[in-house]
Order: sequence, then C-alpha cells, then structure tokens
Amino acid sequence: MRKIKILALFLACSLLAFAQQGSDNLTQSKPYRHLTIRVSSDLLNGKLDHVELPKYPEAALQNRIHGDVILGVIVDESGKVILASPVEGDPLLTAASVEALREFHFRPTVLNGRAIQVDSVVGFQFSIHGHGANRTGKVKYQAPAPYHKISAGNMADKNVLVLWPRKLSGEEPQLPPDLAGKSGSVYLNITIGEDGKVQDVKVLGGDSALVDPVVAAVKKFIYEPQMVHGKPSKMTTEASYHFGSAT
Repeated sequence: MRKIKILALFLACSLLAFAQQGSDNLTQSKPYRHLTIRVSSDLLNGKLDHVELPKYPEAALQNRIHGDVILGVIVDESGKVILASPVEGDPLLTAASVEALREFHFRPTVLNGRAIQVDSVVGFQFSIHGHGANRTGKVKYQAPAPYHKISAGNMADKNVLVLWPRKLSGEEPQLPPDLAGKSGSVYLNITIGEDGKVQDVKVLGGDSALVDPVVAAVKKFIYEPQMVHGKPSKMTTEASYHFGSAT
C-alpha cells in the first residue's frame, strides 16, 4: 500500500509539472501566424525603422512620367513587407516602388504581447524638376490617407505581388558580348505557375536593347511554389535588373 501511495504521489507531481510547463509555453510571446489586422497608414508609418526610396527609372524620367504610387501592403510578424497590391500609379513607377519595398523594415506590431501581421497602405510621390539635360527626378515617401479603401487584404489575388518568392534554379540574366558594358534597366512582371515554373513575363519598362536577354533568362527560372491553404498556387511577382552605371 505504501508503494502505491508513493507512485500515485509521483504521478500527480509529474502531471502538475507538465501542466505548468504547458501553461508557461502558452504565455510566451509567439506570433499569431494566421492573424492579420488592418491598421492605418499613419500607425504603420510610425513603426518605420528603415526606408529605401525608389530609384527614379530612367525611362520614366525621359518620358516625363510622374505622379503618386499607392500600394496596399502586408507586413509580416518580423516587420518585413511580404505582399504588395498596386492600387494606383504608372506601372513603371509602381515597379520601382515594389523594388524599394523589399528594403523596408517596420517594427513588429504586437497584440496581447504577440507579434502579428498587418494590412495597410504606403505611397510614393514621383516628381520631375528641370528641363532637357538638366531634368532630374525626385521621390518622396508618403503615407496615403488613413484607412484607404483598397489595400492588400481585399485586392483580387491576381493583383497581389509576392515580394519574396524563393528561386530554386535558373541563372541570373547576363548581357551578350555585343552589349557588354551597356548601362540600363529592365522592369518585369512575372507570373509563376503552381509548379513553380515561369508562365508569363511582361515587360513594364526599361531599355529595349536589354529586354530580350533578360526575359530569356527569367523564363528559365523555377521557384518554390507558393502555398495557399496547403496547396500550390499561382503567384505574381516583379523583378528589376540593372546593368552598368544604372546599378
């Protein structure tokens, strides 16, 4: 009987310790992996840690393309922009803005002690000053009106750009010998199928002489499929390639 009582006491203590450990784990600060809340652009702007202004595309400058760009964004638990939805703005200016967003970093948004994803909007203002050879472009980061009616969370899937697709194979674009040393840029919109292979490449702008070798290389890329609800899904991303002094 004494042995039975000791064994019962040991089991009770073990169960209590296990329950306490589980309770401690639940109270630790962990991200809400599936929770995304919408916040105003002002609130998101107040958490900005690092901003990288877009480079004014030379083709846009030559063609006097200017104006505002607004994008809906989703910022993950670490403060990195992972999705962007173009809301308004010229496609070439939008492509330059998306490229810059990859370098943005925000302080994490915390709810009840845990980091969460947030859905909001960001904007850039592209303006041109001067004329002819003295023409220069200026870019300014701006927070759009609070609670802009369109954001990454309610845009159609086809308009959502994945900023960090993982490339599995494919050599980066290289210029042929006859174009060696040439400066310029190419901006692309890339559609990736459920199998990770590039299905379509649209040229948003850039130096026409550089387009063919860049597009030919990108079409051979294979990416890690984007998973949605546990299933591979089609995705869209944008990429910019710079050569020579344009880098």
